[in-house]
Amino acid sequence: MAGGTSEQEPNLLRQLTLPVAVAVSLVVAAAWYVTWSTSDLSMALTATPVGPVGTAGLALFFLILVVMMVAMMLPAALPMILTFDGLTRLKAGRPGNPADRVATALFVAPYFLVWGGFSLLALVGIGTLGLMGPMMGPLVFLPAGVLVAAGAYQVTRAKEVCLTHCQSPMGFVMLHWRSGRAGAFRMGLRHAAYCIGCCWLFMLVLFVAGSMSLLWMGGLSLAIFAEKAGPRTAAIPRAIGVALVALGGVLAARTLLGM
Repeated sequence: MAGGTSEQEPNLLRQLTLPVAVAVSLVVAAAWYVTWSTSDLSMALTATPVGPVGTAGLALFFLILVVMMVAMMLPAALPMILTFDGLTRLKAGRPGNPADRVATALFVAPYFLVWGGFSLLALVGIGTLGLMGPMMGPLVFLPAGVLVAAGAYQVTRAKEVCLTHCQSPMGFVMLHWRSGRAGAFRMGLRHAAYCIGCCWLFMLVLFVAGSMSLLWMGGLSLAIFAEKAGPRTAAIPRAIGVALVALGGVLAARTLLGM
């Protein structure tokens, strides 16, 4: 069963029904619109040397980051979500129950909440180190260094392991299945952990080199989608790695020439 399903996994997105495809498209479009419309606020919240200040500021910034993660990650996470939702319909190995939408929501929610929390901690840390504003001295090469580091990470064993869990929805669900709605939440947390292990340097590239710009968000979103939902070949993450290293080299050369 697992083997047969595995062969079908690359076509999961093609099996979307029209209502689901439209609903997901509307959610992603709305998330991108909210991200765009709050971009000035996001930059204002990160303008201080210690990052977002105050409970209200942190809560608001966290919500903005969760929406940003939905905009960036939902298309790539969709095959995993569809697989989990489909398996909630199984009874004795056959579709016999209505899909458990609450369990699916509990599987999805921690994925975006954990990503939002990771992004918030990363930005607060970057702001505390004073890296959100103009950089001086050796720090001017930090954006280029982050790009090169992200490119090099693409060929590491850690990246390969985490990406494998993200690329194979059926493999992940079968390996980490936990029954019940509490189990769905735990699976969502584990899914988020593997995804962060796969893409955490992409987020640092967005925050440090891309300054949270929508253009960088779009490019990194395409890279994440290509890795997770595209053909399962090592060529894709390696090509992305080469592109990141090349961008880092170009940025380092421009920085050096501008000194």
